[in-house]
Amino acid sequence: MKFTDKVEKQPKQTLKIEVILPWSEVEIAKKKALSELAKTTEVKGFRKGKAPEKLVAEAVGEQPLLEEASRHLLTDCYNELIKKHSFKPFIDPKITLLKAPNGGDWEFRFEIAEAPVLTKVADYKKMAKEVVANLKKDEIWVPGKDEQKAPPEKAKDSKNKKMQLVFDKAMSESEIEISPLILEMEVSRRLVSIYDEVKQLGLSVEQYLQSKKLTAEQLRAKTQAEISDLYKSEFLLDKISDAEKIVVEDKDLDEIFKTAKDEKEKETLKSNAYLYSRLIRKQKTLDFLANL
Repeated sequence: MKFTDKVEKQPKQTLKIEVILPWSEVEIAKKKALSELAKTTEVKGFRKGKAPEKLVAEAVGEQPLLEEASRHLLTDCYNELIKKHSFKPFIDPKITLLKAPNGGDWEFRFEIAEAPVLTKVADYKKMAKEVVANLKKDEIWVPGKDEQKAPPEKAKDSKNKKMQLVFDKAMSESEIEISPLILEMEVSRRLVSIYDEVKQLGLSVEQYLQSKKLTAEQLRAKTQAEISDLYKSEFLLDKISDAEKIVVEDKDLDEIFKTAKDEKEKETLKSNAYLYSRLIRKQKTLDFLANL
């Protein structure tokens, strides 16, 4: 596929690529689109899928044909760009059609979000020592020592408190870069879900916002901050897991599979092994922080 492209690195893990496609490529895409449409378009006097392409083109019309051609062009061009530059998109691209003259070169803009990256990782081991130093002696749980004198629930509460304090402090002192494209997608998805739930409760969006004492802009900003923190927590836990070589073993997953009532349920659990592996690794990492 022939095209020229210009790649610009944008802030926060975002790429902007402007592409110029010669009309000859548009004509190739039109032929491909026409061939596809010919399989499903009904033309009077012919069986479905058997009409000559010229008659199909007349029946479909130029504009729908160009729209179908652009779909082929965008897909093929995007795949070529990924291969050419070894891009690693995190989500689907944002695509803007800049120019599409009939008979002339077409111009597109692709905006690609790459995976978020932690630009600063807090010294969680140092923070664990600070947390222990700041906690009162009767609030500290020491692994292997206090089980004999502390009730199980108190030891568990103390452990959870320490883990939460260490993780919260690590979160506050770590930094992440997230593409605005990812945040825009996630915020829109979350807000649609919230507003759908609000309508099911018989409330208007305005009533919901009033009950929360928020404007639409404040709700969007609050939602964006929550999503940003969610990504930071996931990436921070992964970073700690990697640094401490925390792994999930087969026996860990076997404990999950043993809870199945029958073979069918067991197969269902196994089909979600990756998800369970993620959850187990996350819990192991949190336990590691609690035991520092």
